[in-house]
Amino acid sequence: MHLITAFVLALAANVDNLAVGIAYGFKRIRIGLSTNLFIAFISALGTYLGTSVGEDISKHLNISVANVIGSTVLVGIGIWVIRETLKREYKKTKMRLRMQQMQLPVMTGFSSPSSRSVMEKSPTIMTEEFSQEIIREFSYATYIENPAKADMDKSGYIDVRESIALAFGLTFNNLGSGIGAGISNVNLMVMTLVTFIFSVLAIMGGYVLGDRFTTRLPGLWAGTVSGLLMIAIGIYEYFVI
Repeated sequence: MHLITAFVLALAANVDNLAVGIAYGFKRIRIGLSTNLFIAFISALGTYLGTSVGEDISKHLNISVANVIGSTVLVGIGIWVIRETLKREYKKTKMRLRMQQMQLPVMTGFSSPSSRSVMEKSPTIMTEEFSQEIIREFSYATYIENPAKADMDKSGYIDVRESIALAFGLTFNNLGSGIGAGISNVNLMVMTLVTFIFSVLAIMGGYVLGDRFTTRLPGLWAGTVSGLLMIAIGIYEYFVI
């Protein structure tokens, strides 16, 4: 039974990797094998650390309590992922509307006092908004929306050094899901190995899809699917295990 849990959790944690792979394939920015393996290693390391912590916690709990806590953690992480995804998409939409409004006075030639007032305030508004976005968007979602950001030397190729921030951004979900898996007594090595394999396949497969079919997987879709899978496996752990 725990093999199914490890499989689905690894799938949920790597939906983001698939989305990133598609985004890079769409932009024809290559991700080399060594880079892909490095990202997978960091993801697997995060899963290993999270699952280890979960296992240590479960040693101090009886089986039934550990099952309830593990399921609750997984469901909670799933809800959090969906909430953060929706909140991020709402803020991006709000910022687009704000920027469109600020561009309006430029087209009207500052014909009214209200137009000038908006433009006088706009530098402050934009500075505050962009500062907040920089803090909030230091995550994998940034690279889905703007794949070229990681390609710092504009070479059309992401090397290992350029992928460090992306790799750690993709690992946050693995830490949380790993803790839930560890508390639910999912095998540590199986969980880590499956995560590594899925990460490599997700980025590789995503790149092929993006390159061949010129299809993009929005951050909203990826985050929602990832969260729903975690909620599903949390419920599964509670009622079936």
